[in-house]
Amino acid sequence: MRKTGVIITIFLLLLSTSLILANNETNNTQTNRTISSSSNEDLTNKEKIEEGFDCLEKKAGSCTGLKTKEIALTILATPDGDVYDDCVDELLKRKASDNWGSVEDTAFAILALNHAGKDTEASEEWLLEQAKTPKDLMWYLEQDSNEATECHIGYDTNDYKIKVDTNKKIDSDAGPCLSRAQSNFWLRIDPDCYETEFSIACDRDYIATLVYRNKNSDIIYVLDDTKSSSASKEVTISVNSKCFGESSCNYETTAWATLALLNTGNSIEEFVPYLIAMSDTNEAYLPDAFIYMLTNYEDYAQRLVEDQEVGNYWNARNSAYNKYYDTALAILSLKSSSSKPVDKAKDWLLFSQDSNGCWQNSVRDTAIVLWALTERAGRDGGGGSTVYCVESGYFCIPKAECPTIDDVGDNYYCSALSDTCCVSEHLKECSEYGGNVCGGGEECIGRVRKSLDEEKCCVGECRKETQETECEAQFYTCMDSCSEFQEPVPSYSCNAGQICCRTKPKESSSGSLWIWILILLILAVAGVILWIKREKVKLLWFKMKSKFGKNKGGATPQGAPPTGPRPGPGVPPRGGMPQRPIPRRQGMPPQRPRGPSRQMPQKPNQIPKNQQALQKKDDTFSKLRDMSK
Repeated sequence: MRKTGVIITIFLLLLSTSLILANNETNNTQTNRTISSSSNEDLTNKEKIEEGFDCLEKKAGSCTGLKTKEIALTILATPDGDVYDDCVDELLKRKASDNWGSVEDTAFAILALNHAGKDTEASEEWLLEQAKTPKDLMWYLEQDSNEATECHIGYDTNDYKIKVDTNKKIDSDAGPCLSRAQSNFWLRIDPDCYETEFSIACDRDYIATLVYRNKNSDIIYVLDDTKSSSASKEVTISVNSKCFGESSCNYETTAWATLALLNTGNSIEEFVPYLIAMSDTNEAYLPDAFIYMLTNYEDYAQRLVEDQEVGNYWNARNSAYNKYYDTALAILSLKSSSSKPVDKAKDWLLFSQDSNGCWQNSVRDTAIVLWALTERAGRDGGGGSTVYCVESGYFCIPKAECPTIDDVGDNYYCSALSDTCCVSEHLKECSEYGGNVCGGGEECIGRVRKSLDEEKCCVGECRKETQETECEAQFYTCMDSCSEFQEPVPSYSCNAGQICCRTKPKESSSGSLWIWILILLILAVAGVILWIKREKVKLLWFKMKSKFGKNKGGATPQGAPPTGPRPGPGVPPRGGMPQRPIPRRQGMPPQRPRGPSRQMPQKPNQIPKNQQALQKKDDTFSKLRDMSK
């Protein structure tokens, strides 16, 4: 009995401990983000970034267990110590026949190795050989004149004549490659003729250009290369559109491959139409970030800034990744901008850092975030120091704005992928950039850049400056009421009538783990108790089996003797309970109450057989009790 009490006490202690641990685990999960955020606030941005690199270096190790994309991003982040060199060595080991298996992996490898100062020319040539003609784009030939004109269009050794009326409509098709479309205003180019060169000559002054669209969209885009000519002078024009992918065009693969080619000084014009036209159906990859890096078109920077979420981060619609990856990509795109949204996004990333220093506990996400935040230059592994463009008295500007003769980018480092080192800024006036100067109390929603006449030219929209609330300063959201996925944060104020809301912490999967541990613990303790008390369990089971054979009412069957020896004179019945009267047979007169019964001694040979069986059963019970002591 004493052993049983000790075991039960131990079991209760273990049960209580498990419940407390499970409860604490749940509470820790709910408060971990808050505690981490509070502790991170006490650290400087530099210390947070160093924590990020510490975590990245631990997770990357020697880089042998990483995917090619993860290795490349780790190199681009440029960690300290041996991890960087190990990643470069591992990436070079995986190279086979000037490529890394897939187009996308090769693009990332080129970016990373170029960052590390390695020769990637052979890989660039292999990449260019993988270019495809996209069939997802529809191309049209447009020719226009201020007056009615007759034009000759030649291709495949044939010449076709069309007339363009004063209403700009075309009177006929021009062979198998060119058929009238868009209410006869343009000629649609057959996809089988995308590689064909067309020569055009009209009897009046005219212009000719190509326009295109995604076949699943109605948005029309005009190619920059519009050609104008005087009467009877011939011009040539052809579809110049390429993409990248494995078996077919892939948007993300094309975007990264084009960035790799731009970063290594290759021409990329033929890949831009695909990326622009297909952006509407590939929103998951944050296409505006890629297009702005590749083209420096300010409209895309403006759109990118406007797409920034209320919490100062970017999260692409139906994102292929997550808000950390997307925010880092947006910062890489707007890196040369001094806009307020970029600064807020950087602060948000540092605020959202995991307690271990990583982001999402992921090598990929941590690497791209650190790449975006730090702008570190690569190392060639030979001990040579990196020469920074700006520190050398030159200027990091978009490649499209630097004439080839002034481009010294191969010798000097610029952090932005789309920038090159140029001997001059080649500035224009603010109005030529399509910008303006924001007045007092206004902020620029877009890119802020330097111009000839203004230090801060807003290439975007000037809007009334909004005052940040305490809640928003903590990267929470002010709302009329919190949604079901949010919880109020009363310690931070909002504008009148609003409350501060933050996203509810996710329940940790470790809670369910503790439940399983608790169940297994209970089963284990129960098993130990059953093993120790196995003899008593056998006795109990035997009693139960014996009891199953008795009358359910518990009374002695009619005509049968009592089920055990009667108590002697003056001895109360077993259990101290009064004896139940023996049921009488029907038709028998009531029996008179009898005095205390006396047990008459009997000789062994005079004991009835049924009482002998009962005596044997009592002997069996006695032996079982002795065994269990």
